[in-house]
Amino acid sequence: MTIKKNILIIAIFILAVLALFINKLTTPRVLSTNELLINGLYLFESPKQISDFTFLSANDIEFTKSDLIGKWTLMYFGFTRCPDECPTTMYQISKLLKVLREKEFPLDNKQWVLVSIDPERDSPTDIDKYAKGFDKDFIGVSNVRPMLLSLATQLSVNNVMPGENPNDHSHLDNHLNNIILLNPAGEFVGIFRPPFDISRLSLTYQSVTQ
Repeated sequence: MTIKKNILIIAIFILAVLALFINKLTTPRVLSTNELLINGLYLFESPKQISDFTFLSANDIEFTKSDLIGKWTLMYFGFTRCPDECPTTMYQISKLLKVLREKEFPLDNKQWVLVSIDPERDSPTDIDKYAKGFDKDFIGVSNVRPMLLSLATQLSVNNVMPGENPNDHSHLDNHLNNIILLNPAGEFVGIFRPPFDISRLSLTYQSVTQ
C-alpha cells in the first residue's frame, strides 16, 4: 500500500513539473523595457492620456474613446491610396494577428484600428472596406480633418495636415509609419517603430499585452 502511495505521489509530482514546463514554453516571456526597445517597441515610462474623439466606420458606426476601454488597441494611420508603406504595414499587422490566432493567444480584449489620414477622399465605408481587405477583424475609421489632427497630434503622428491647396496631397507621401499602442484604459502607452519584422512584432506585442 505504501509503495502504491509513493508511486502515486511521484506520478503527481512528475505531472505537476511537466505542466509547469509546458506552461513556461507556451507563455510569452515578459521582456524588459530595454529588450522591448531593441525589438522595436518604445514604451513610455508613464501612459499618456488622450482626449475624447469620434470617428466613423462603415454604416456610420461611431468609434469613440469609449471603444478603447477594456481593450488593447493597435492603431495605424494610413489611407486607401497609399502606394506602399500602408499596405506593407497593414500586411504585417495581419500577419501578427494570424500568428496570435495560431498560438491561441487571447484576443477577446484586442482590436486593430486603421485611421484615415486622407478623410477628404476616404469615406468611412472606403477605409473600413480597405482595412477589412487585410483581415476581417480590422476596423477602418474616418472623420473630418480637425478631428483627425486632434487625435494624430496627441499620438505623435505627423504629416497629416495638407498645404493651402486642397488638391495637393503630397503631405501624405511622407507620413510616419509607426504603429500606435493604446492600453485598456484608453491611454497612449507606446510606439512600434519600423522596420516591422513579424517575429519581433509578435514577441513584443505578446510580452506587453498578455
